[in-house]
Amino acid sequence: MLKRVNVFNAIDIANWFLWKNKIEQIENITEYDEYEVYEGLTHLKLQKLIYFAQGLFLAYTKKPLFNEKVMAWEHGPVVKEVYNNFSRFKRNEITIDLNKKELDIIDKLEAEEKISTVLNFVYENFGKYTAWQLREMTHIKGGPWEKIVSEKGLNNEIPQKLMGLYFNKYVEEEK
Repeated sequence: MLKRVNVFNAIDIANWFLWKNKIEQIENITEYDEYEVYEGLTHLKLQKLIYFAQGLFLAYTKKPLFNEKVMAWEHGPVVKEVYNNFSRFKRNEITIDLNKKELDIIDKLEAEEKISTVLNFVYENFGKYTAWQLREMTHIKGGPWEKIVSEKGLNNEIPQKLMGLYFNKYVEEEK
């Protein structure tokens, strides 16, 4: 497994997505809106965004964004540490207030150009889909989740190398 020199973990990345989604909701809701344009993040959707971020960061930098394992679970890729932290929300929108330490970490993530670029790319390009649409995207034939499940079954790690190779096509398209 490739090791990052940075101190960011999957929970930090999850918190960034929650923060970004909240900022987008606040910025895009006007007094005339009768409904919220931006869907809140559910646990399922958050897991998929983290997976896309890890895969794209691996393709872009050849290094992992975080060191926790991404596992092939029934509904797609899952980082167990993130699951344990947010599963209490079940299918509901995750609503948390980030503390000062967590917000300081988000500032550090934002200050890292490559990390900020990838996280914003993932949010802008994948955040617009529903949790179930993202789940279906992770189950695509030939994708890392499908390869691991077909070769080894559920509940096995999706190797970083496999994710990086698969997501390389997105990085190549952007060049």
